[in-house]
Amino acid sequence: MIHSIQSDLFTAEINDKGAELYSLFSKKTKTEYLWQGDPSVWDQRAPVLFPIVARLKDGKYSYNGKDYTMSIHGFVLDAPFTTLGSKGNSIILTYEDTPETRAIYPFSFTFRVIFTLQSNALEIVYQVINKTDGPMYFSCGSHEGYRCPRNEGETFEDYYLEFEKEADYSSLLSSSNILLTKSTYPVLENGKTLPLNYELFSNDSIVFANVPSNRVTLCSRKSNARLEIAYEDCPNLALWTRQNAPYVCIEPWYGLPDFEDTDGQLINKAGIISLEKGDVFSWKHTVTVFE
Repeated sequence: MIHSIQSDLFTAEINDKGAELYSLFSKKTKTEYLWQGDPSVWDQRAPVLFPIVARLKDGKYSYNGKDYTMSIHGFVLDAPFTTLGSKGNSIILTYEDTPETRAIYPFSFTFRVIFTLQSNALEIVYQVINKTDGPMYFSCGSHEGYRCPRNEGETFEDYYLEFEKEADYSSLLSSSNILLTKSTYPVLENGKTLPLNYELFSNDSIVFANVPSNRVTLCSRKSNARLEIAYEDCPNLALWTRQNAPYVCIEPWYGLPDFEDTDGQLINKAGIISLEKGDVFSWKHTVTVFE
């Protein structure tokens, strides 16, 4: 089911399958800002990533002496969320562990996604509640794709990303099987403006570990509209697109893909979060459009 929330300036749609953002539409300019999915290019729009982000080595991990398998980005992106509460400008979607999830992820949890639309800003909050008798280990992240270009007469290369802070931005290098290596390469040196081109993504995703900025803005040289993603103290940021595809994904991550030299132990996984029984993990990112 697709749910709609409204502000005076925008409409946002959310699919209860995966709690996936489905649309971010400007009432003023009649502009859709979110990638709308295309099976021939990339059929998703903004998958929610939990309890891992990106790939596990060989698609598996170990915990307490037992091996488990899990596909890329975890399992909530296909999960049937339940509406916990809804009003005109906000909605809370929730998902609980099941016997099926515990067969691949041996923890009991509540996972919530809360969307709130205020004027030109969409706030998205992820909450994890540990109901396990002991600590649970997880990562989570967003994977929103934004139309790029948005307007007729523009190209992908007309766009650029502007980071909050001037700094050196280096990406972890991916191996041939798209796991991380310990090597890095410079993406932007002593700067804050990153012109977009498809060559940037020749190594698959750009992955900034311990990214220097807490916000980044998608801008066009041919139009005034700007889309800002603020992700508080979230440590990692990924950027991704496919060659010649008309979108760019801007992905704050609490976690990282596996490194190629991982030992496969969940508790040792790069970027893993440990949450004690009864505790709540909560983080927010906000998408703001300036027109």
